[in-house]
Amino acid sequence: MAAILTLLTDFGTDSGYGGAMLGAVLRAAPGLQVEVITHGVPPTDIGAGAYWLAACAPAFPEGTVHCAVVDPGVGSDRPLVAAAVDGQVVVAPDNGLLHFLWQRGKERSAFRIAVAPHLPAQLSGTFHGRDLIGPLAARLATGELALEEAGPRVPSPSLLPGLLPQGDAEGTWAQVVVVDHFGNAILAVAQTPWYAPQPASVTAPGGREVRQVVRSYHEIESGLAILWNSAGHLEITGNRVNAARELKLSPGDKVRVTWEADSTAGRGVVAGVAVR
Repeated sequence: MAAILTLLTDFGTDSGYGGAMLGAVLRAAPGLQVEVITHGVPPTDIGAGAYWLAACAPAFPEGTVHCAVVDPGVGSDRPLVAAAVDGQVVVAPDNGLLHFLWQRGKERSAFRIAVAPHLPAQLSGTFHGRDLIGPLAARLATGELALEEAGPRVPSPSLLPGLLPQGDAEGTWAQVVVVDHFGNAILAVAQTPWYAPQPASVTAPGGREVRQVVRSYHEIESGLAILWNSAGHLEITGNRVNAARELKLSPGDKVRVTWEADSTAGRGVVAGVAVR
């Protein structure tokens, strides 16, 4: 039985790019069950793609193949990667799209895709998602191609150094990676299977400090708050308040996180969560 194949891209919903890739996938594997996670990743925003991949992929049945294409390097010699993380399989440009999923994974393996054996008769210099990555993912989903046959094993896919929080004795600098539909500012700080520190405050670039820490939105008494969201990321939020607008935050901005002392004592950088 073929696995499910999902699509995650920055192609948008007001063009035919997503449809063209879907067509190429179904041409390679007629009858394959294909689901869309989103085509709404902001254009060329690899960090946002990495967040949504890590937030959504674990919800799918084990063995699902995720075709992730946010590819500003399309047409260059940038490599492709196939990886298995805790039962989920991802095929993507090796440009950091697996950053969060890989860092939080327990059981994981990665392979640099040997592209030459899989080149189509015609390969557009601007649309590898349609011509190469999508059909490759389809072959993995149907079992025609085994993950171990994709290419040589590598220690890790490429990660995004700019998203690694930077810690010192006073706290952590963390980047806003996504502002979601509700205006929540989601940070590049994630819980791991081994450690989840307790935040004490977040300070925005303009100096405004958020000190209310909650577990759910309904607990917010008023104003803004901090919580660990459903994807395990630290989030600045408000109940019926657009937190990013209130704090004038956009993806790429950095905020200062301080931690409760008893939750960070003796800890270092754990899977990208930099705390001291």
